[in-house]
Amino acid sequence: MCAILLLIEATDVVGRIDVKRELIKELERQQAKLLQLANTAGVDAEKLTALLDQQAQLLDQLHRFLGQPGAHLKQHELMNAVRQRASIPGALCEFDLPALHYWLALPHQERCADLAEWMEPLATIRSANELVINLIRTSVTPSDCVAEDGFYQRTIDSGLPYQLARVLLPDDANVYPEISAGKHRVIVRFMRLDRQTGHPNQVNHDVPFQIAICQI
Repeated sequence: MCAILLLIEATDVVGRIDVKRELIKELERQQAKLLQLANTAGVDAEKLTALLDQQAQLLDQLHRFLGQPGAHLKQHELMNAVRQRASIPGALCEFDLPALHYWLALPHQERCADLAEWMEPLATIRSANELVINLIRTSVTPSDCVAEDGFYQRTIDSGLPYQLARVLLPDDANVYPEISAGKHRVIVRFMRLDRQTGHPNQVNHDVPFQIAICQI
């Protein structure tokens, strides 16, 4: 059930904007940046070549990709039935959607095969997105910082095209970050959740962490 609902949400998201065009633009932009590094001392030429080849292959696949991503699932009767009723409380029960519960009762291998078939047309979009995001995430080495009394603020150069702020914490930190960012600064507040009330509270002790302000 969760897999179908997530697949429906994913197709709804990619259908809102021209994802293919945006991915092509970003891949071409990143490719141009990487080409500028080709003759830079200390660059791993083999790794750079492999990355550029991967970008070129994905660009070719995206240019040959016809239609709207996820359109095949918008023509799928079962998916449409689930989409229409998912927002109604209790509307996915057995007597309302017997076809869904028939599918849920199929053997695990058959359901996995169906999911793989439904997701396969989105493979190129997914691969391109993963490459774009991974390159942004790994473009900067995280630096060690301390949030005094759970608060950290960093001024950034508004002239640089920053794309992502990453905050890294050890598994046993027992806090979570709330991040806000603008053209001039990044602010991180470390919070702890009151599980009885659900209310978040900023901690009042210093929190060591790592941050990466990514841009490529």
